[in-house]
Amino acid sequence: MLIDYHLHSQFSCDSHTNMDAICQAALKAGLTEIAFTDHMDLTWPHQYENHYVHDLDNYIHTIAIFQEKYAGRLTIRAGLEIGLEKHRLSEYEKILKKHPLDFVIGSVHEIGGVAVSQKAFFQGKTKVQVYRQYYSTMLDCIRQFDNFDVVGHLDYCKRYAPFAYEPGDHLIAMDLITEILNELIKRGKGIEVNTSGYRHSSAMCLPHFDILRHYRQLGGTRITIGSDSHRTEHVGYKAAETANVLKALGYTRISTFAQRREVPVEI
Repeated sequence: MLIDYHLHSQFSCDSHTNMDAICQAALKAGLTEIAFTDHMDLTWPHQYENHYVHDLDNYIHTIAIFQEKYAGRLTIRAGLEIGLEKHRLSEYEKILKKHPLDFVIGSVHEIGGVAVSQKAFFQGKTKVQVYRQYYSTMLDCIRQFDNFDVVGHLDYCKRYAPFAYEPGDHLIAMDLITEILNELIKRGKGIEVNTSGYRHSSAMCLPHFDILRHYRQLGGTRITIGSDSHRTEHVGYKAAETANVLKALGYTRISTFAQRREVPVEI
């Protein structure tokens, strides 16, 4: 079974891709199940202001149209990728309680009002300081907030860091990573394997294989695969290869979700 549980459509501020085109691309890639996970970041860089998913009723209704259209050919789940922002967590709680979703990714995209994708975030910091600040923020958020299913792109700060990539970068702040993984396991939450990382200079998924192995050794079992696609050509990107990697690391199942309940499937 091949899945892609991280897809962005025209409902995201940074994508213009039609949902129908994404479904067609998913079928072409041999996927059997997908989840639309458009952005809802309540604190977003100024240039994207008012461009996250505001009308969740319309969003969910639109997904339902394609669920019906592709019934029997492609399972489609209604999800969101929310920005874990410490000062907005109570707002997310209220929003998510009002709308029926299948799946929610919790991701850290900004810290202190500055997007991790912006150069300003890295100014005046060393590589170690960047990683430690990023992971510390994530840890604080998941200790305070429970309304998500998996953490997205665990080492996302690597994607935009202006520092030269080095093979040992994934070992930076491993103490904090371990705390995050243990906290997720304790709370019944999971992590995603974000395949967009293969397009990074590291040529490695997010997070690194060693972190995926560490998560399993700690007792973690909830894990999804997502391309973080914003264009059709990336739908299902390296899904099959990633499933094989997980199997080699000792995983026997991946997680799918329906109505916020995990549905494990064999790899």
